[in-house]
Amino acid sequence: MAFLPENSIFPPAEWVGWFDKYNEWSSWYSGDPKFLFDYYKIQSIGNEIAQMKFWARIDDNERNGIVHLPAANDICTTSSNLLFSEKVNITYEENNISGERIKVFLNENGFDNLLLEGAELCAALSGCVLKLDIEPKLLTIPIMSIVTPNQFLPTFWRSRLWEILFFKTIKSDNSQNIWRLFENRRKEDNGFIVEYKLFKGRLDNVGNEIDINSIEELKDMNLEDMKYYNIDGLGCVYVPNMRPNKLVPSSSLGINDYNSELTLMDALDEAWTSWMRDLELGMAQIFIDEELITRNQPSLIISGSSQSIDSTYLNKFSKYKKAFTKLNLTQWKLSGNVGVKPIENIQFDIRVDEHLKTCEKLFYQIITNCGYSPQTFGLGDLGNVASGTALKILERKSQLTREKKSRYWLPAIRSILIQMQQFDRAVGFKSYEYQDITLEIQDSIINDSKEVSEVVRNLSQAQAASTYTKVKLQHPDWNDEKIIEEVDRILKESGISSEIFKDEV
Repeated sequence: MAFLPENSIFPPAEWVGWFDKYNEWSSWYSGDPKFLFDYYKIQSIGNEIAQMKFWARIDDNERNGIVHLPAANDICTTSSNLLFSEKVNITYEENNISGERIKVFLNENGFDNLLLEGAELCAALSGCVLKLDIEPKLLTIPIMSIVTPNQFLPTFWRSRLWEILFFKTIKSDNSQNIWRLFENRRKEDNGFIVEYKLFKGRLDNVGNEIDINSIEELKDMNLEDMKYYNIDGLGCVYVPNMRPNKLVPSSSLGINDYNSELTLMDALDEAWTSWMRDLELGMAQIFIDEELITRNQPSLIISGSSQSIDSTYLNKFSKYKKAFTKLNLTQWKLSGNVGVKPIENIQFDIRVDEHLKTCEKLFYQIITNCGYSPQTFGLGDLGNVASGTALKILERKSQLTREKKSRYWLPAIRSILIQMQQFDRAVGFKSYEYQDITLEIQDSIINDSKEVSEVVRNLSQAQAASTYTKVKLQHPDWNDEKIIEEVDRILKESGISSEIFKDEV
C-alpha cells in the first residue's frame, strides 16, 4: 500500500468495511456503554439488521437505565493472561555484545508488558504490529511499540507482510481539519525503505500533502528524508490473533475473538438491563388517595412516622421516592367499586432466578464459542480447587486456544528480536554479529508438586531419565547453573562422583 493519492477518501474504499469492524469491535472492547450506544445509533440509520440490535433500539431518554456487562473486555484480558501472564522463556547467549544488547532491549522497552498489551489488543481487534523505531533522543537502542489495525494499511504477498502504510493523527482543529502523518515501509533490495509524508485533510478525506516541518509537533524530528536500512523484514512484524479470517477466509488478516458472538453479547446486555430494571420496579412504594390530601390538610402524617409528606412532593414523580399520589378515584368509588384502599403499598416481584440463569447461560455460551473453558472465567463446578493435571483437563479448551495463538506469536517474537539486532547494527548503535534465539511460552498452570514428584519417581524406577532431567522437571523455573549445582549435590550425597554427571549433560 503506497501513499494515498491527494484528496482521496479515507479510509480507502477497500478498507471501509474493515475499519467499520474495527470501530464495532473497539466499542465492545471499551466497556463503555456510550461508545456502544453512539456506534449502533449511527449504524441503525437505514439498516434493518442493525436496528434489531438491543443497543440500536435504545431511546435517548433510556440511556441512563442501560447496563453493560463488559464480556468482550474480560475475554481479551483472559486471552492475554493465558499467553503472557508468565514471562516468555527467551534463551540466547548472554556473554557477548549481541546478548548484552538483547538484554538492554528487553529491559528498556518493558518487553514482557508490551507482549501482554499486544495479546489483549489482538484478541480485541484481530491482530497487531510489533514495530521498531529509532529515536536516539530517547534511547540508543531500537524502540518497540504496539500498533493496532486501525492505524495501518498492510500489503501481503504470499501471506507475508510486503509493505505497510502507518498513519497517525498529529492534531485537529475546530474547523474539522486533521493533520495525519503517514509512514510507508516497503521492501528494497536486501532491506527496506522508510518514507514520511504529512497530509492536511478531513475525517473522511486524505487532503493535500504539506511540508512535514510546517507544524510545530513535527519540527526537528528529521522525517523529511527517505531512509534505507539493510535488514531482513520491514522493522516490524504483523501478528494475527487467529486464522483463518472467518469474514474473508482468503485474507491474511486475523480475526478477533468475539466477532461471531456480538449477537449473544447484545442479548446479554439486554438480559442484564432487564434484571436491573426489575430491581428498580421492585422498590416498595406507597400510593395515597388524593382525598386524603385536601386544601385544609396540606400534608399527611404517616402512622409511625414524625415526617409529613407534602402534596407537591407526592405529585412529583421519581422512582426513588417512597410515596406517590394516586389518581383521583372519586368517580371510581361512586360507581360502586369496592376494595379501593386509600393508602396502598405496591411492590413488584424481582425475578432473580430467571435473570441469573439467562445471564449465566448467555455468558457461558459466549466464552465457549470464543474457545475458552468456563472454569477459566470462574464458572462451572468450583467446589473443589483443582491444580496440575486436573486443572489442565478442566481448562483444556482454553489451553488449546492459547496453544493455537502461541504459534502465531512465537515466530513473530523471534523475528522482531532478530530484526532488532540488525536494526541496532544498521544505524550504528553497536557493531556485532546478530544471534538467533529460542523461545518457549509457559502454560500459566501451577503444577501440583505431588503429581510432579510421582512422575519423577516413576522415571527413576524405570531408569528412563537422567538426574539432570529429573531435577529440571521438579524445578522448571531454575536455570542450568542452579540445576547443575543441585545435581552435583545429589550425586555427592549418593556417593557418586560428579565426573560421571558430566557425561549426562
